[in-house]
Amino acid sequence: MKRTKYLPMGNRLFSLSVRTIFLCAIAFAATNVAMAQSFSEGFDSVSSNTSTPLPNWVAVNHSSPLGTTGWFQGSTPDLPIPGPFFAHIPDGTNSYIAANFHNTDGAGTISNWLIAPTRTFRNGDTISFYSRTVDLPEFADRLEVRLSLNGSSTNVGTLATDVGDFTTVLLTINPSLSPSGYPNGWSQFTITISGLAGPTSGRFAFRYFVTSGGPLGDNSDYIGIDTLVYTSTFVPKSPVDYNADGKTDWSVVRNTGGGPDGQITWFNCTNGVAEPACFSATPFGIASDFFVPADYDGDSKADIAVWRPAPSGVAAFYIMQSQTNTFRAELFGQTGDDPRVVADYTGDGKADLAVYRAGASPGAQSFFYYKASSGIYTGGTVYEPWGVNGDLPVPGDYDADGKADFMVQRNGGSGQAIFHLRTNTTNVVSQYAFGLPTDLTVPGDYDGDGKTDIAVVRGVSGQINWFYRSSQTGNTVFLNPFGLTTDFLLVGDYDGDGKADQAVWRASDGFFYVQGTTAGFISKKWGSTGDYPVANFRVH
Repeated sequence: MKRTKYLPMGNRLFSLSVRTIFLCAIAFAATNVAMAQSFSEGFDSVSSNTSTPLPNWVAVNHSSPLGTTGWFQGSTPDLPIPGPFFAHIPDGTNSYIAANFHNTDGAGTISNWLIAPTRTFRNGDTISFYSRTVDLPEFADRLEVRLSLNGSSTNVGTLATDVGDFTTVLLTINPSLSPSGYPNGWSQFTITISGLAGPTSGRFAFRYFVTSGGPLGDNSDYIGIDTLVYTSTFVPKSPVDYNADGKTDWSVVRNTGGGPDGQITWFNCTNGVAEPACFSATPFGIASDFFVPADYDGDSKADIAVWRPAPSGVAAFYIMQSQTNTFRAELFGQTGDDPRVVADYTGDGKADLAVYRAGASPGAQSFFYYKASSGIYTGGTVYEPWGVNGDLPVPGDYDADGKADFMVQRNGGSGQAIFHLRTNTTNVVSQYAFGLPTDLTVPGDYDGDGKTDIAVVRGVSGQINWFYRSSQTGNTVFLNPFGLTTDFLLVGDYDGDGKADQAVWRASDGFFYVQGTTAGFISKKWGSTGDYPVANFRVH
């Protein structure tokens, strides 16, 4: 079939006899800013015609026969090598991602996949993007959005007609391949996830899928995708966040009463609020208490709370509930328990009272105990036999189902630490060799996918080295050294981007030092020698 294309030649356009090909600009390193589970992508810098066009994205071209292009950086009319249209938002980058009829050769079937990063999907999550084809379409284009619920899988089969794990069609633009069925101006499409039994890990993918496509086919021309926004209904809670703004607040406790059982006062400063407006001082607890601030009443704000060790029937949690500004006291645990495992084990948005009780002798069974705030065991004590004497508890939501899971760090011998995980909902058991037995654990969501990552720190030559195992890739990530071995380690998100930050508090000068994943370096003078930074309570 004879087609017309336009290729640039100097400042003139010469009409040629095959279809239009718009050459792409040189690609640079891609940008993709993830905000916890939610993320946006402007496709401002795409590595063209590769299997990794953007960080954590995967491109697979299974067109038959295979053509000369894949997904590439979209070009615009104002460039030396012009493209067919401007980006959806013609800002300084003026770019988008594109695919065209040269995905296949001759007359063939185009099946070109662009697979998004792994996420944990929930009902109500939305995927929004803009797409278009050329101004005067003559040849039909089609785009599918498909969903896989098989974790990080990128399996799309091997043939042009295969879909692999991406069996769910979320949207099809121009399903009947009408020449006028694909929008010729930027048009927004929004998808709402529904029908899931619960939070499920997977990926969504764009599939440029056109039969009888290619330079000699009856269909396929050129499409662009821009301004992608994935919005998750999951709202991560930052540790020690007293005002529910998503940022860990500056918080220390001080023995203002003196002596081993002296009155404790909590000195808090709201992150992002200037002094003196940020300041609050709350007398609560005594010096021998454990400090365990968490959201016990479900208002997304951390409550000031302590656990007081004593014999069974006397040991208790004492909580100042922020939602109602009321005092709560509940008997739970016994002397020797570790209450720093308080977390949401029932998935109702409330931290459950919890302790970890080590086995009575080396190798003896250890237990997690929690008081269920909802579910079939509401008000009852639930116990989970997990770990043995000598292990360290490291609870967290490792599968992003909204419930804390049971994890322990164990000395595996030969200088190797082994993390043993039992998931809360599914009871799946896993082991991960990671770090040294002498490492301290600092669990948090360092890669912003909604899952707790195994993370440890290690003192080396007076500095602190930070390592985490990415729940997205399984790879070990070494962060730059941060902090001194004399510092207090902290677990928190101080810049509110949904990712755990490297953070310490230095008793010698009373400063918080933070390496924010988005904000960069932050320092805050708060507290003095002898104080205790409460964001340290998650460290084991």
